[in-house]
Amino acid sequence: MTPVVSIITPTKDRRELLRLTMDSVSAQGCGAWEHVIVDDGSTDGTIEEVTRRAVADPRVRLIRRQSEKSGANVCRNLGLAAAMGEFVIFLDSDDLLRAGCLENRTTLMRRNPDLAFAVYPAGVFMETLGDLTRLFHPMGPGDDLVRFLSHECVWEITGPIWRRDYLQRIGGFNETVRSMQDMELHVRAICGGGPYIFVRQVDHDIAWRRDFSRISVRYIYEPEVMQAAVKVRSLMYDAVTRAGLLSWSRLRALVGLCFEAAEFLAQVKRLDLARQVWNSECRRYKAPLHLRFAGNLMLVLARIDGRSEGLCARIVNKWKGWVRFRQEPALLKDEKQV
Repeated sequence: MTPVVSIITPTKDRRELLRLTMDSVSAQGCGAWEHVIVDDGSTDGTIEEVTRRAVADPRVRLIRRQSEKSGANVCRNLGLAAAMGEFVIFLDSDDLLRAGCLENRTTLMRRNPDLAFAVYPAGVFMETLGDLTRLFHPMGPGDDLVRFLSHECVWEITGPIWRRDYLQRIGGFNETVRSMQDMELHVRAICGGGPYIFVRQVDHDIAWRRDFSRISVRYIYEPEVMQAAVKVRSLMYDAVTRAGLLSWSRLRALVGLCFEAAEFLAQVKRLDLARQVWNSECRRYKAPLHLRFAGNLMLVLARIDGRSEGLCARIVNKWKGWVRFRQEPALLKDEKQV
């Protein structure tokens, strides 16, 4: 039987977590699925576990990366190339599907043949389902490009169900991006012009595991991560510009994100590097000269107060509010009702 939906899971050395992920797929009431698991070089018994499952259930497929290029993006694209379903969902090897997920999502897509993708909220958990009550994408209608360009996690990687041909048309994942790859893909998807909706529902149908102990401000501003962020910002800017969708509010969001990075550097007394980051990014995105000049002045004030909340810091925050380097309310999109 040809699958209706392909669930693509990249993995490496996560056998115990992957077992739970596979169990959540196998428990789905919708039987017309395939689970494409792409291994990135595991040595912990993952391959043996998936092979055993595939023998017992032919809907489970194992793909082993053979190329020199590695990483989650490479594996996701390998899975996409091998997928046979009309629809695609990306499910990381530590995330879980809840009961009814596949049936509900595929039913919606078939009832709305014009949709390129649909986005669902995802629940967040740490160790066990229900230990957190946070939902991803609780936002109302608004300009999602502004939100992404402001570095907001508008929706995470498991949120959408994709029409496979649309995902292939926009090129899948960018394999040169090592972080924030989901944001870059989602901006490209919006710029590609494919219609999409958010599905408003009280509960979530996917659970997203988060290890908050691994997240820190210091990590975000490590040189390698900052370089990756510069690349992703440039790619998003190019996508929005090519699509003819660059408005002042979207440019402002992107430049505001650049200022946040420069501001942090100034706060930790690296003013020269902060100015270098700010000025180079302003040139890249053709920001107005008055904004560039004012930003340099604000960086000096940010250095004076550092990470404290003194008068200079309050002035900087007031300025950021004045130029609206922050999320703004609904501007452009009207949500389609399902």
